[in-house]
Amino acid sequence: MHFIWGIASSMIFSLLPIFIVNELGGNSKSFGLLEGSVVFLSFMTKCCTGFIMDIFKKKLPIFKVGAILTAIGKLLFACAPNMFIVFVAKSIDKFAKGLRQAPSDAILAELAIKKGFTYSFRHMMNISGFFTGSIIISIIMHFSGQNFRLIFSVSVVPTLIAIYILKTKVKYNGDVTFNVRELHKWKIKDIKLMSREYWHFIVIVSFLMFNRFSEGFITLRAKEVLPQDITYFPLFMSVYEVCAILIAIPAGRLSDKFDVRKVLLFGLSCLFIADIFGIIANNALAVIAVYLFAGMHLGATHGILGSIVAKMAPKHLIGTAFAFFYCIEGVLLFFSNNLAGQSSKIAQLAGLQESAGPFFVGIFAASFSILYLCILIRKKIHF
Repeated sequence: MHFIWGIASSMIFSLLPIFIVNELGGNSKSFGLLEGSVVFLSFMTKCCTGFIMDIFKKKLPIFKVGAILTAIGKLLFACAPNMFIVFVAKSIDKFAKGLRQAPSDAILAELAIKKGFTYSFRHMMNISGFFTGSIIISIIMHFSGQNFRLIFSVSVVPTLIAIYILKTKVKYNGDVTFNVRELHKWKIKDIKLMSREYWHFIVIVSFLMFNRFSEGFITLRAKEVLPQDITYFPLFMSVYEVCAILIAIPAGRLSDKFDVRKVLLFGLSCLFIADIFGIIANNALAVIAVYLFAGMHLGATHGILGSIVAKMAPKHLIGTAFAFFYCIEGVLLFFSNNLAGQSSKIAQLAGLQESAGPFFVGIFAASFSILYLCILIRKKIHF
């Protein structure tokens, strides 16, 4: 299912920045506001869902509601006449993703033995879907004369397939009865059971999220550097996706066998390098390098971030641990996407193109996260 949802998401979001700018008359500021707002909504949904799961001990019903709302959101993109409808469509889609993600994370935390590998494998399947979707939309773009709305309409098909699989093939017996819930009631004071290492990890995530603004800003950077090559942008995105696919599984295995902090440090260093190329990009090779190192970062970190939370959380507080993780991500991604959208003035002061602004912000965020992680390694504080 994660593979199929990846295909559907790719068919929307790899083209959405261009659709907003070319057909709806938007700009990087409006895109940043849109991204920041809906990402915030998504993570707040995950946060609330995490608490709800621990309180009511139910996961699969929430997962199913999220799947149905995903299909509704995709339909709205195809008929969106203006930015407001795009905002509504993406809000529904991100809300639905929040409902799906939290139960998925909690179920994996309960079932997985090798958590680093498991979370990274799930992420690899999702990114593989994005890669497959990039190929599909490149073909449709070529033969349809860049018909964005046709591609958005086709994205509904894989979403419906995922709903069918969920309804007929997925079985989970971990949801408990009312009597069991009464014996394991969730209490807010249980939060103090979270370890010191967990909160150190949350600090790292806090720094990192300021540099995890939407990859749509990479697309906008590519558009400003290579305005004549829009048709090939989905292929550029495939570089990002292939790198994430190739790195994800090795990173997950290494995090299970060796020091997960050093795997995370490698991923953060890749993001720092991507920011440097984002600032200096003036040709196709430099743009591809941004996609390449950003993809390596995503593959090396995304899966193991979830696995770290799963390893450190008390068993009856898995949803709560993920809820705090989502809350920090959501709040800071809201600010980082808006800051990225407003950062064109920074680039102008440096004598560069406006689209280089987000990467200036990213370098500072990456530097702080790398520095803090190095301090933890030096002090032998483990995750």
